[in-house]
Amino acid sequence: MSIRAKTSYLVECDYPGCGGLYDFWSPTEGYAIGTVIDDDEWLCLFTSDNKPRLFCPLHLRYMQNFPDDSTTVFFYSDSPATQPTLHALNRFYEDMSTPQPLPKLECEDTILAVLTSEDTK
Repeated sequence: MSIRAKTSYLVECDYPGCGGLYDFWSPTEGYAIGTVIDDDEWLCLFTSDNKPRLFCPLHLRYMQNFPDDSTTVFFYSDSPATQPTLHALNRFYEDMSTPQPLPKLECEDTILAVLTSEDTK
């Protein structure tokens, strides 16, 4: 008898206590991260030691007054309206080559804490 094993990767939201999952199994860790980076409904930012931190749609900001309220607001450095209110988050966005969604206002502090907690290790 022979046994063959294959590893798959499932993205989980890094927001404390959330546990949201990306509905996709990936063959490699790099492919899983790249898929999330390119997804308009997930946020991916990297810590200062280059570790990805991924956040699900429950923590994203959406435009108001759209018929389906599902249009994600993205970070753009040239407009204050498209930046986090917590300016310390800007440095994490500026390192990304693909535009990333903004977090909900009430999630900004927690996301910053997740991103900077790696700095103290």
